Amino acid sequence: MNAVPAAYYRHGEVVDFGRNFIPEELTPLSQTPIYRRLEARHRLRYNQLQAFFFNEQIVFFETMIGNGLMRALLREDWPQDVRLSLKQLWSDEVRHTVMFRRLNRYCAPEFYRRSDHHFIQIARPWKALLRWTTGLPHLFPLYLWVMLLQEERSLYYSARFIRSKQTLEPHWVEVYRKHLIDESSHVRCDQDLLDRWWPKVPAHIRRINAQLLAWMVGEFFSAPKRGQLSVVVTLTREYPELQQHLPAMMAQLLDLAEDQGYQQSMYSREITPRTFARFDQWPEFRVLEKAMPGYRSPGSATA
Repeated sequence: MNAVPAAYYRHGEVVDFGRNFIPEELTPLSQTPIYRRLEARHRLRYNQLQAFFFNEQIVFFETMIGNGLMRALLREDWPQDVRLSLKQLWSDEVRHTVMFRRLNRYCAPEFYRRSDHHFIQIARPWKALLRWTTGLPHLFPLYLWVMLLQEERSLYYSARFIRSKQTLEPHWVEVYRKHLIDESSHVRCDQDLLDRWWPKVPAHIRRINAQLLAWMVGEFFSAPKRGQLSVVVTLTREYPELQQHLPAMMAQLLDLAEDQGYQQSMYSREITPRTFARFDQWPEFRVLEKAMPGYRSPGSATA
């Protein structure tokens, strides 16, 4: 592949493709042995592709899960202060979606001219199921937990962008700085919602939803799977000399599912302390210990 084409953000500002877009330690391939065998130019481009995928995940979460859930929650009879907090949270999330979508489109118009997603591909039946279930928080309150878990993790990751700002592309740092400002209030709102909602959910529905949450974390929010593999496939298309390494890259990414260090870098008491503290209060969340190795409930033999 030749040099990456120049891209522009706003007011003619050039995006610096000579810098990482995301902190290197947040990229899964950097946790594998084969990463050290890649040339600097390959690692740089992988970092940028992974950053696009990272943004896609945020847009996916906020559109496919957040929109339906927030619409349903706002139909409930809340105290005025809670209703105002929910409306502000939703307004912020819509603004975040625009912000991350715009950043991806400016940096990679060839990927995002027609769609918000290049690496994440969800079948239509799954999309329909998400739209249906997120609109029924009385039956599927697990999405309140997904919202808190992902926003608290995003808070931690956004702070990592700021700490790495000297080495990262400035536009990416600025977007994640803005994201960080809002996420603190969102996490507080999420906690308040759960503290009000979850105790009122019947015990059998709580147990089912805890099991569904464990499945969803394992399937979509933990170990590298389809989307992450698509990132390295794209990398090898741009750099054909890497084709011979593609099987090893894919295998080592999948192996991270059994890597305790990597798993704990996704969710832990350091990264998501408020969520874990609330898991501790409810025995049904012991099922998360297998799907989320960084979590051990109080009294667990492995705690």
